[in-house]
Amino acid sequence: MLENKEIKLVFFDIDDTLIVKDTQYMPASVSLAIAKLKANGVKIGIASGRTRFGVVPRVEALDPEIYVTTNGQYVVTNKGELIYENPIPQEVVREFVNWCDTVDVDYGFAGSEKCVVSKWSDVVRDAIDVVYGKIDIEPDFYMRHEVYQMWTFSEKRNEDQLPTQLAAVLNIVRWHKNSCDFFPINGSKAKGIQKVLDQLNLSPENIIVFGDGLNDIEMFKHAGFTVAMGNAHPDLLQYADFVTTDIDKDGIKNALEVLGLI
Repeated sequence: MLENKEIKLVFFDIDDTLIVKDTQYMPASVSLAIAKLKANGVKIGIASGRTRFGVVPRVEALDPEIYVTTNGQYVVTNKGELIYENPIPQEVVREFVNWCDTVDVDYGFAGSEKCVVSKWSDVVRDAIDVVYGKIDIEPDFYMRHEVYQMWTFSEKRNEDQLPTQLAAVLNIVRWHKNSCDFFPINGSKAKGIQKVLDQLNLSPENIIVFGDGLNDIEMFKHAGFTVAMGNAHPDLLQYADFVTTDIDKDGIKNALEVLGLI
């Protein structure tokens, strides 16, 4: 299946790929499989919509060498060395805030060291709590800090209908029934991963990516080989070279074994 491919690096999404998002459960087989993978000389990386500080301890314990975070907008090594950053221009953030206020949609920001929201409500809590817990309320955070990703929170499901000027500069990915990610139109996990490959002098053919969600589509298009979890969003499956079992059915271990990497 991996004929003529020299795999040097494997990237894993976090939520519903390495851990079950709603419960934070990680199958014991994940850490054992990744330890074997590393012992076989393959580096591992994280490619997540989460911020760097939002990576949970059990994922940290896997000792990834690379963190492609915030949907590719902030990329660092495990030693904290910055590889790439792609903040949203402040004028775009300001326009986004004005639009949210106009259509009565709550919003939030992801910086390099913290996340904040414009207000705390049941709708915000339902989306954010399982990922980040209770976070600060700072609607003017963007005036003092770089912003790498923005969120909307709404039960109306209309917050992805951006005005033309914002739609021209922002990517939109729904990650929760009541929330969307917004990040630069020129950004993606794929771009963050490519910055890593440039630094390591590797090509997309040297990597495998594992994922489950809509924000994984771009990196699936980019990588040399792609593995979708059995529990993946149906729209991701068409981009997968291999579909493994569900996360809680040892999907990571099973795929790595089938591919001959462990």
